[in-house]
Amino acid sequence: MRIRYIACDSLGVKSMCTQVKTRDTVITIDPGVSIESASFPLPENKRKGLVRRYCKRVRRSCNKSEFIIITHYHHDHYIPDIDFYKDKRLIVKDYNRNINKSQRKRAYELMELIDGNVDSIAYADNNTFVIDKTAISISEPLWHGNEKTRLGFVVMVEIVDEHKNKRLLYTSDLNGIYIEKYADMIINIEPDILIMDGFPSYLLGYVVSYKNLKSALKNTIKILENTNCEKYIIDHHLLRDYRYREIYYEVYKRAEELGRNVLTAAEEMGKRPVVVEAYEKYGPTKWNKWSRVTFKTI
Repeated sequence: MRIRYIACDSLGVKSMCTQVKTRDTVITIDPGVSIESASFPLPENKRKGLVRRYCKRVRRSCNKSEFIIITHYHHDHYIPDIDFYKDKRLIVKDYNRNINKSQRKRAYELMELIDGNVDSIAYADNNTFVIDKTAISISEPLWHGNEKTRLGFVVMVEIVDEHKNKRLLYTSDLNGIYIEKYADMIINIEPDILIMDGFPSYLLGYVVSYKNLKSALKNTIKILENTNCEKYIIDHHLLRDYRYREIYYEVYKRAEELGRNVLTAAEEMGKRPVVVEAYEKYGPTKWNKWSRVTFKTI
């Protein structure tokens, strides 16, 4: 199993696009890219330039893939462009059930765009697809954050490569694992490689709360304590915030105590997260002063 991080927030764009290659097939998960918000410490022209760069990279990944998986219909997880999907086998979040109004509208627009131009389309939700000794298993619909959130549902992606005896789990947007039941699901899957979205701390105080953050920290630590992955990749929402190591202080501290290999996608690629480099070069945006988040201070 070979994993490539095609585009992600630690590289400077809103994305979680991942390519997985086994002896049997090539899969691109969530081929989307969006521009980072103004709180990201890069000038707008540079943020736009990164979007152009990584859109090309995502397109190349799709062109080389047999399967394309879309876990939900937010634009940082798919791009409505036929060039990304032509003649491919699509596995997509069910756009008729367990979906909110805005995502359903986007999904129908995408299906109309690609109609007749793809090899096949299958619903992802709670289904398994087997290609020789590679299995793609998709979870039931899971809340995009809190239960009853207006953001709707996503699905997790599990890929098992029997050739290499490896199991990868990609969480999609659980917003840093708010819900303990979802942490238990991840633990029960026993992945070898876990790709998790981090908590959206850049929205703290007006979209998400410190109570949400405390749940995300506790559930992430529970996962660290009850799994033994080769790698834990934490990226996406969390890496929109140059304070991310102080926000996830408790997670990084526990990971060090346990000897767990917790990295951003950029770090796994031998790079520094763009948000850190940009902060050092251009300075702060909305957060001029901050303190370390601990369980005592939440």
